[in-house]
Amino acid sequence: MTSSEPRRAWSEVFHRSRISPHVFVVAEAAADQVNQVVAGLGLPQATSNSLFDNAHWATPLLDGAVTRLLTYGLPALPSGTRVYGHRPLRLLCHLMDLRPPARALTGERQVPGIDELLVDLDRQRQTEPEALLVQARTAMANDAQEVLAAVRVFFGHEAADVTAVEIPG
Repeated sequence: MTSSEPRRAWSEVFHRSRISPHVFVVAEAAADQVNQVVAGLGLPQATSNSLFDNAHWATPLLDGAVTRLLTYGLPALPSGTRVYGHRPLRLLCHLMDLRPPARALTGERQVPGIDELLVDLDRQRQTEPEALLVQARTAMANDAQEVLAAVRVFFGHEAADVTAVEIPG
């Protein structure tokens, strides 16, 4: 039996960041769902939270990460959930039953099959937790320059060619 309700498009949940074509901002209304899916993957989560500083949560995912940032005061980078990488984005689309992008996105070298992504996720789950936590900590950012630094680490210097500031909303 098939559902009569069409699947939501990926763009209803994820928005392209103006910082880099390799970073996607999660719509506020979908952030809890994304965070729950990521928490259920069995990957370690790095956290950073201290008095008078931003709070960070980051989970490595394939060749990128999923991060949450909670800022206090006037932030250089708005609070919210972000996905670093096209492969993590496509895996989340599958896990959340979203229609993925129909073609390669800006900066995406090739569109992987879902079987490839699932095999890579299983492989990642077997990686030493400390190596995964290093990957997660790399994604923790307070401003656009730190996001671009993480993009360079994950995807190479050519991936960080867009430097506009992310605007919330």
